[in-house]
Amino acid sequence: MKQVLKENGQFTRDLNLFTSGRVLSMIDVIHLGFILIGINRPIYIDCSGDFFSIKQPNSTYYSKTKMSNITAEQKKLLQSTVATMREHGKDITTKFYATLFKEHPEFRNFFNQTNQQTGKQPAALAETVFQFVEHLDNLDVMTPQMSRLSTKHRAVTVKPEHYPVVGKYLIQSIKEYLGDKGTPEVMAAWQALYDLMSSVFIKKEKELYDQLGNDERDKGFVPFSVAKKENIAAGSTHLFTLTRQDGGKIWPFTVGQYITVRVEKDGVLHHGHYNPVEPCNGNDYSIVCREGHNDQNTIVSEELIHNRAVGSTVLVSAPAGTFGLVKDAKQHLFIAGGIGISSLMGMINELNKQGKAASATVIQCAQTEDRATFANQLRNILPKGQHTVLTKENPISKDHIQGKLQADTHVYTSGSETFLAAVENILNGAGHPRSNIHIKSIEPTLGLLKAIGRK
Repeated sequence: MKQVLKENGQFTRDLNLFTSGRVLSMIDVIHLGFILIGINRPIYIDCSGDFFSIKQPNSTYYSKTKMSNITAEQKKLLQSTVATMREHGKDITTKFYATLFKEHPEFRNFFNQTNQQTGKQPAALAETVFQFVEHLDNLDVMTPQMSRLSTKHRAVTVKPEHYPVVGKYLIQSIKEYLGDKGTPEVMAAWQALYDLMSSVFIKKEKELYDQLGNDERDKGFVPFSVAKKENIAAGSTHLFTLTRQDGGKIWPFTVGQYITVRVEKDGVLHHGHYNPVEPCNGNDYSIVCREGHNDQNTIVSEELIHNRAVGSTVLVSAPAGTFGLVKDAKQHLFIAGGIGISSLMGMINELNKQGKAASATVIQCAQTEDRATFANQLRNILPKGQHTVLTKENPISKDHIQGKLQADTHVYTSGSETFLAAVENILNGAGHPRSNIHIKSIEPTLGLLKAIGRK
């Protein structure tokens, strides 16, 4: 059965009342009706997969309503056990990764090994699962985080067939820690939760793969050559220029997005996510690597610096990510910690390219002046007084922010989780709107996940 929805003559789309081989219940249809009445603006509806999705023109995210795969009783069981799970969350996910990698060593290729060693990846996974449980009644809260994770999954070529394998060992690890509390009913609830999470990822990642077009080469890793390599700051900080080897065009990107570089070391594939520091020129990507910086790119950065000379080959996947400039913003404040400046530099250069450098102010934090990457370039392109370098002897504080914030200023900040927490505290203390704060962590986004509940 199909119905055609028309509103204001702007959108026409088949509304398929069969989803995953199942007819919608009357409650689902009534719920849908109330949503349509409440929106009162042009929309279209996508009923594919396990969600019906309501999208408005020019909107970034879908408003999703779950169709009853998780029962009310299962939700209660999840919420009754999540406290125990929180207590042992990192232990559970650490055990999960150990078992997964033992049984399926090839899965090490999808997970950042630096983050595994520091424990940040297991902690971030645990927090994602717990947040999903806590927001089952309002999954829209999770949409930005799930979108960020989906882009990273696509960037390292995660596919639908990988999810059942991951789910098997995650549920197994949960069962071990729940012990007697892990009754068949409880474990069925956790399996339903995982199925829900994986369906969200699979649906979003399919959209991301489809956006890459019909050339299958573009949906995986493509050989690139190191065309240029130069040391640009103290602390062994290098700028790499990468060009595509197969004659194809480089993928377009928006400033703030990242490319993913893959290298093999000790029999394991490692991935580093790097923001191009120049706007898209159609010919190459320019990225920055720093040695000894204990972030998620450490292994790849050090491999590039020490073992990849000009002419060497690296593998690159298409740009991804949701971080970027707010186009209609009048004032932009960039706050960078260490190598975090490389995540922001492309946006600053884009504003300069558009003749809008005067709208940008930069606070750059580094251990020492000579480690402040791109400092000279920033002094040249920004008006006097709109670029400040702070060192460890003079750490960032509210005094450095005062006078640089207006109510409509959009703030972009990038750095370590510790640095971002300090900046967030300063901005919150100044009463700056959270909607105008845009964060790019160079570590797994555990701090951002914990912040979900505060928004």
